[in-house]
Amino acid sequence: MGRKTYESMEMELAGRINIVVTEKTNWHRDNVAIAHTIQDAIDKAKESDAKEIFIIGGGEIFRQTINMVDRIYRTLVHAIVEGDTFYPEIDTAKWKLHSRRSFAADEKNNYPFTFEVWDRIE
Repeated sequence: MGRKTYESMEMELAGRINIVVTEKTNWHRDNVAIAHTIQDAIDKAKESDAKEIFIIGGGEIFRQTINMVDRIYRTLVHAIVEGDTFYPEIDTAKWKLHSRRSFAADEKNNYPFTFEVWDRIE
């Protein structure tokens, strides 16, 4: 994840290695691996025992990695909310929708949403 994404969270994500990509050479946090390029972050992730590497943002990280990934997990929130970061458009000539599941708003989610899984077309 990018530094701004990390800083927007209350704490690092539990149960996984958290790798933050930042150009700031003096930026450090406890319990977080630091990378200065996306490739450096991917290399660090490959050194772990992770079965899958997740890229969680922000916008610039998304733009730089969309052509590197084989699968996209996308959540579409059915609400109009303010925001400044979006995932790039999914080109359906390059991607196939693998699954889609819709959920109603509930006690944990203020808005209904749809969870999609997209696979790159070989």
